[in-house]
Amino acid sequence: SGELLDLPAGPVGIAIGGEYREEFSRDEFDPLQQAGLNAGNAIPRTEGEYDVSEGYFEFNVPFLKDLPFAEQLDLRAAVRQSDYSTVGSATSWNAGINWAPNSTIRIRATRADAIRAPNIGELFSPPSQTFPTGLVDPCIGVTATSVGDVDDNCRLDQGVLDNIAENGSFQLTQSDIQGVSGFNRGNPDLGEETGRSWTVGAVITPEGIPVIEDFSLTLDYYKIKITDAIVSTPRQFILDQCYSGADPSLCSFVTRRTAFTGNNSAGALEFIDTGPTNSGGLEAEGYDITLSYFQLIGPGQFTADLTYSHVLEGFVVPLPGADADPYAGEIGGSDDRAYLSLGYTWGDFALSWRTSYIGPADLDDQFLTSFGFEPGSAGVGSVTYHDMQFKWYPADQYEVYVGANNVFDKEPPPIISGLPGNVTGTETAAGIYDPIGRQVYAGARIKF
Repeated sequence: SGELLDLPAGPVGIAIGGEYREEFSRDEFDPLQQAGLNAGNAIPRTEGEYDVSEGYFEFNVPFLKDLPFAEQLDLRAAVRQSDYSTVGSATSWNAGINWAPNSTIRIRATRADAIRAPNIGELFSPPSQTFPTGLVDPCIGVTATSVGDVDDNCRLDQGVLDNIAENGSFQLTQSDIQGVSGFNRGNPDLGEETGRSWTVGAVITPEGIPVIEDFSLTLDYYKIKITDAIVSTPRQFILDQCYSGADPSLCSFVTRRTAFTGNNSAGALEFIDTGPTNSGGLEAEGYDITLSYFQLIGPGQFTADLTYSHVLEGFVVPLPGADADPYAGEIGGSDDRAYLSLGYTWGDFALSWRTSYIGPADLDDQFLTSFGFEPGSAGVGSVTYHDMQFKWYPADQYEVYVGANNVFDKEPPPIISGLPGNVTGTETAAGIYDPIGRQVYAGARIKF
């Protein structure tokens, strides 16, 4: 870094640099796990590597300083050129302003174009078995004489025809519905995804005003649009596009049973595979509000942080040209979330309490409409979790801690097998909600 010139508001700062790195990773499980014999899904060995060369240039220009309505005004910008062994050349950049009209308010805005190259798992992961839920077979109810593109495409499968001949129409048993499997796999032909974002925010730190001078308020608005987003193509989308005739190539991911076997019917879905692709895109818009408080109370200091996040809009376009699939307000994408962190530190002791709120969420809109229900007509309620931790520092290099997660043993909302969002074996969306319950822990850390 260095200085190009010295402006009245301060010196211009620049940074120029380059980087080369190689990345390699390997996930390898025991033979039983790889074969799916450990009472779980088969998880294969994954290995891959790539290298990247990068160069960057950054600068900061202080335009104004210590003036009326401009205690500080800076312009910042950066550009980075990357060359990946997997996706080739890519450019990212950002530019923004930082304006403090006075000592109480600071306003910031940033416009950025960013890229993300696919990671090793997305590129090189071999087929990994899963048991998807919440799928609706488009062929249900098709008869030998029913009309329509879906009906015609379903009857192209001999197993479906045998099922119709046996039952009068294509029908599935509960075993058929719960017996669908599939494999998730990597895609070595992935390209990079590109994100374009706007963020605008303000930080308010009152000074000299009793009571509220101990608070600070942060407001941030964001709008992010990702093109060529790296996402796994949803299995329901694969089914719908295949049998509607919109994208027959996706039919190669679908395998149906060829005959009546045990409790399974001929024509029932056996495997639906999927993997990451460069999709039509992804978009998110929302805002975050954070209120912070600091105060000396008694022998120690008390801190509090309350954060509220609201999603205004969010959707995924599974493949280029496809309709947008909204996720805002659905399970995993609740419109509202809030976090309250309380802490008190005195001497060698520290106590913290964290409350997490996840707002209500609907079942996937496509799942609901496939059964004739209106989007938003079914879902789960809000959930609140409480975590706590106590720490003791007997010396600078020692730390002893004890705590509990989900202190009140809050049960997760039931999202049973067969509903979208369910994670196999948990009967809920385990990536969003706590499927375990209260967890108590203790430990110690030593720094050398």
